[in-house]
Amino acid sequence: MPASLVAEPVFRGSPGIKVCGLIDPAEASACLAAGVDWLGLNFHPQSPRSVSVDRAREVLHAFDRDPADCAVGLFVGRPPVEVATICRTLGLTRIQLHGDEPPEDLVALGDFFLIRAFRLRDESSVRGMATYLERTERLGRSPDAILIDAWSPTAFGGTGASIGASILADLPPIRRLMLAGGLTPENVAERVAVVNPWMVDVASGVESSPGRKDPAKVKALLAAVHTPHSS
Repeated sequence: MPASLVAEPVFRGSPGIKVCGLIDPAEASACLAAGVDWLGLNFHPQSPRSVSVDRAREVLHAFDRDPADCAVGLFVGRPPVEVATICRTLGLTRIQLHGDEPPEDLVALGDFFLIRAFRLRDESSVRGMATYLERTERLGRSPDAILIDAWSPTAFGGTGASIGASILADLPPIRRLMLAGGLTPENVAERVAVVNPWMVDVASGVESSPGRKDPAKVKALLAAVHTPHSS
């Protein structure tokens, strides 16, 4: 499977932790200081967590680490040329495709570390994910990581909805699985135990309002992930 030219991430703990939808520089800095591995910048205009390129630059300037090592640009249905231009302008090397992007988009963005998100509603959507991944293999550019999120009829993630327990229990083996969908400090350990993901991805579960990250919730989630059997 040809992969990106970006070095494979190595996390301090297992799984890694990504907090998505940062809009405030100070909160981004606090997340990294607390031990979050990756931060997501959402460029989907319809999202309440959306940032412009200028705002994203302000957030990135607050990092005490190279954005290429810890930032992810999230896009929904944008042309690959536009996605690549934004990411190169900001120094981002990791891209999360969270819409209905065709496998050909992965080929066009092949030099980046690519996360392909799938919103899982039922068994048929799991089969659809498998079919999509077979197509990417035939094209010679599979995702570097696969994110699973809850399905919503009105939004592309960040809703606080959870993936059904039966879907999680019956997932096929997935390399570099990223688990999203309604994760909170209270439920993340239980869900991690079911699917043993490579990384967890959280937005609304650590917020006081859309985009505004609550430091106490972030720290509680980190503790729950890294010590899943503690009370």
